[in-house]
Amino acid sequence: MKTVLTSDFEKEWTTFYNNIREVGLDRFYDIETLKAQLKIASCALSDDTGCAYPGALIVHINLITALATRIAKMISGTFNINTISLLRVCLLMHLSKIEMFEPNDNQWEIDKRGLNYKFAETEGKLKFGERSILNAMNRGITLSAEEFEAIRCLDKENEEKGGKYFECVLATVVRQANELAYAIEKEKYKRI
Repeated sequence: MKTVLTSDFEKEWTTFYNNIREVGLDRFYDIETLKAQLKIASCALSDDTGCAYPGALIVHINLITALATRIAKMISGTFNINTISLLRVCLLMHLSKIEMFEPNDNQWEIDKRGLNYKFAETEGKLKFGERSILNAMNRGITLSAEEFEAIRCLDKENEEKGGKYFECVLATVVRQANELAYAIEKEKYKRI
């Protein structure tokens, strides 16, 4: 299983921390605890995704943040996207995976199916965006309606036919950045 090297993690952490500090979210977290959690957190369950390894979550968050920022700049002549809201959404939306995924203890599933992680037992039947919103609210972070919608945009993929065509532009940018990030990570995994 792949892992983020310490030097690479420190670079990823610096990027993440600078972003979280820039938007004022650092005051809602015990930064050392968050750093330790992100060092071992996965972004997905299975190897073939390219993001199911210790440290993958921070790599993914930084990648979607960079992609979303670029997409927002590309469409800025048509749509006005609040940069602070964009960063807040990108930084918060996947943090629930810290508690939702745990290392798989079934060696057969790891070896034969590439399932490095499994779902942890958590309270309630919440999708990761919903749980990230709940976690943010429990920390005292307030969200605008568009931030709420954008954090939850990936949860809704199979809920509504055509629903993504009626979402706010912030959610569309975040959705596209996530789709690109997952595609990039999967392609990089194929090349290993």
